[in-house]
Amino acid sequence: MLRKILIVLLFCFALLIGFSSNALAQAEFSTDYQIKYSVYSNGTTHAKFDISLINKLSNVYAKEFALTIGSTDLSDIKVYDQKQDLEPNIVVGNKSTNIIIPFKSKALGKDKSQDFYLEFDTKDFAHQLGNVSEISIPKIQKTESLNKYNLILNVPNSLGEPATIIPTPTSKQNLGLTTNYRFSEDDLLDKGISATFGTIQYFDFSLDYHLSNPNVYKVETEIALPPDTTHQTVIYQSLDPKPDSIDVDLDGNWLAKYYLNPKQTMTIKATGTAEIYLHPSENFPGFVLEDPSLYLSAKPYWEIDNPRIQKLSNQFKSAKEIYQYVVDNLIYDYGRLTNTTTRFGAANALDNQDSAICMEFTDLFVALSRAAGIPARAINGYAYTTNSNLRPLSLEKDVLHAWPEYYDQSKKLWIPVDPTWGNTTGGIDFFNSTDLNHFTFAILGLDSEYPIPAGAYKEINQTSKDVQIDFGESVEKQESASLSFNLPASAISGMPVKGQVLVKNTGNIALYNQKIELNSEHFDLEESNFNLAIIPPFSTKTIDFTLNATDWHDNLVDNLTAKLAETSTSHQITLKPAYYFAFQNKYTAYEFESNADGHRLRQRRDGHGRAAGHRTGKEEGRHHCRRRGRDCRRPAGRQGWPP
Repeated sequence: MLRKILIVLLFCFALLIGFSSNALAQAEFSTDYQIKYSVYSNGTTHAKFDISLINKLSNVYAKEFALTIGSTDLSDIKVYDQKQDLEPNIVVGNKSTNIIIPFKSKALGKDKSQDFYLEFDTKDFAHQLGNVSEISIPKIQKTESLNKYNLILNVPNSLGEPATIIPTPTSKQNLGLTTNYRFSEDDLLDKGISATFGTIQYFDFSLDYHLSNPNVYKVETEIALPPDTTHQTVIYQSLDPKPDSIDVDLDGNWLAKYYLNPKQTMTIKATGTAEIYLHPSENFPGFVLEDPSLYLSAKPYWEIDNPRIQKLSNQFKSAKEIYQYVVDNLIYDYGRLTNTTTRFGAANALDNQDSAICMEFTDLFVALSRAAGIPARAINGYAYTTNSNLRPLSLEKDVLHAWPEYYDQSKKLWIPVDPTWGNTTGGIDFFNSTDLNHFTFAILGLDSEYPIPAGAYKEINQTSKDVQIDFGESVEKQESASLSFNLPASAISGMPVKGQVLVKNTGNIALYNQKIELNSEHFDLEESNFNLAIIPPFSTKTIDFTLNATDWHDNLVDNLTAKLAETSTSHQITLKPAYYFAFQNKYTAYEFESNADGHRLRQRRDGHGRAAGHRTGKEEGRHHCRRRGRDCRRPAGRQGWPP
């Protein structure tokens, strides 16, 4: 009897990087899996695989079996069957560990099974990250040889109830100290498990921005401060030096403006705490997308008019389909992180699919989404990882990560996704649920290259570490503002008066929808109620107003008041007729008196009634004759003076 020998049957458990079962193997064997992951309180996950390899034909048997586990940190690996220990060949790659298991006994005959067991520990699947615990179990690939697949996730009850768990378990069993979650076979095929315990993460940050002006003239420049979004609130502790102003662009970036003198250099330090939310904040006013066309146009690196991108985009009907295409077709190139990184853009990413990093995953998603009519944009920021192979970042550079967002028209929200990590973690779902590890620095939507995020403000050849992030704790939010007037103390009756109310954010968080009310005792205000959509920390917003003209002869004092919530301020303005101010600018009154000798004393007074000096009549006469070259013996009289 001819004996066919299956050399290798590969089961891709996590990262699908070129391994697959050949057609002959799938036709001749089926596999059953009973898998249990037990998460311990110290963060270690113990995995136990019960695997049965069943013959479909009578004349074949399996010689080896291989699995690819989505972890590079496996320990205490044990492989055995019912009779003996087996000695696997273990190969650790960039993103996974390959376990090749040679069988010592042969299971020959139809419906015969080769039963064996695999156990290992890893710290890559469960993490206590600051205020949050996360569990991420990579996916299993559906193949024709897969017959049954049952999975149990056992977690300690000390973690509490999961805030999210995807996919939804089919059952839940409380065992006292732990809880078992069971999942259906259909829900897990081509999809991993993501569970999050906790809804808010805190990051303490310290960011350095290095600015320089090489010119011989003064320039204005700006930096992008981490802004509030639907998934984060930024509580600032300090910003030194203070900016001249802070503007908010249409993407929601906070742009702090500075003026640099010729040849001046400046380092700006921003410190604070970021609250990261698992679910979008319902109270965040956000920026409702009133004109979707702004996020459907072509930009550098988002070449939506490229024929290949156009052709691909016609295949997709949803952002989910685009996400899955990018995850499945680009290959992360770890080698590019060791050199100066060049941004390919979407079109070049399609031509270099095996050499992508986070920029290419992001640019391709944005371009395909826009070409398909789905508004999309890019995010630059920080993302925390415990394993830079599974969730890759550049730990040497400060521009750490990029990921895209698409606009959900039904929810009226920007939804962040991460196809890079969806690829490198072996199918963990970063589309339906975001994690608490992404911290936005800058938003690129209307422009594909600007603003520049924190960490990119460096001088040439500078290698300093300018982004410092640590897990933090809750910080008290302080909402406060001060009001002041920019308005003259006096004005002319009958003329309109223009002024300003300055609203300064004196707290540590942004203020939203601030309503300011102006009141006057005598003036008719063109507008008395104002609303400021947003006032970022350290910024001052200006409200221009006009006091309408009064009667030309009014002579009065008015008290204006400005009120914001419990804060108020007042300003007094005096109105005088025009002729009053005309006399204030010249000498208008004189007094003449006689002294004891009968000489007249003249005291000149200015328009405010203040004495300007005096002389006797004789002295004045001498003064005039000397000045004009006349005979000093002749009195000057009143020449040159009013009677």
